[in-house]
Amino acid sequence: MIKPLVLAAHNWKVLLKSIVYQVLLLALIVALGYLIFGNLVDDMAKVFSDNNVSGFLSDTVNSVISGDFDSERFAAQLGDLISNVRNSISSVRLPFGGVTMSYVLFCVIIVLYRLLVSLTDVAAACQLEEFMTSNAARPFSWFVIKKQAVTWKFALLQTAFALPLDLLIATGCIGFYLLFLLAFNWWSIIPVAAIALLMYVARLTLFAYTLPSVVCNDGSVRVAFKKGLARGAMRFWHVFWKNLIVVCLMAAIAVVSVMFIANPIVKTVVTTVPAFVLFFYMKCINMVEYFRFDNKPFFYKRVEIEGTDRYIRAQQKRAKKLPR
Repeated sequence: MIKPLVLAAHNWKVLLKSIVYQVLLLALIVALGYLIFGNLVDDMAKVFSDNNVSGFLSDTVNSVISGDFDSERFAAQLGDLISNVRNSISSVRLPFGGVTMSYVLFCVIIVLYRLLVSLTDVAAACQLEEFMTSNAARPFSWFVIKKQAVTWKFALLQTAFALPLDLLIATGCIGFYLLFLLAFNWWSIIPVAAIALLMYVARLTLFAYTLPSVVCNDGSVRVAFKKGLARGAMRFWHVFWKNLIVVCLMAAIAVVSVMFIANPIVKTVVTTVPAFVLFFYMKCINMVEYFRFDNKPFFYKRVEIEGTDRYIRAQQKRAKKLPR
């Protein structure tokens, strides 16, 4: 995992541009969501505040840490809390006056974000591929403009295949948790969280070679996408454990920020920005593993190749520093 880390470090400008785009996109989606669901968010916040949901969660975590946790008392308090929240929800104002429309709008926003967040993937991967093959680096904006058709095709394919799997993992794990909550009380969240994390990493690993396949192969995006899926299945376990380390690190940062940071804005920044950085690192891992699968030589750090623009500029800089 060292070479992907060095590759990411030498392409920090690509990382920075990708993060700026993703942060702006996240802010736009959050603003759009608040514009549509603003009353709902305010009312739900009031419901949680009136029923002291944050205090219940804080007391539960503290009791687990201190060793004073009582599962019977927890089950009784949780039942009372769910009953009170359910009674309070009747006062919540829904967008356009209906539950169905609220669900539809929420799903549209999720799909829109999932689609748009993929729009930098192809440009970033193209710049990584060019660096790895020729040690060159054309402008990021050049790839964004030139690869628009490939970008949208890949984003649509990725969204169509990955989003249903993400929803299946989420709903399946929530259902599993609710099924075993009464039987095993609070600690059923531990195996459910572990299963959710492993299934999410498996989904990421299955699609790990799709992006490298699309940017490294000319021709049909659909064919390259299918080829990447096939190769990902062949090298599944080889890539799985590396992605697992990265996702576990993301989860650890998210848990620490949720538990120990009170300010919601700081909490969001601490959770999302490292996640964007680690996702870029995961792209570098997938690119390196794809090149290794094809037995292709590659650059993972900058070198001065005689005759290239970088070599000429470096020679000119050295010449200026020489005493006259």
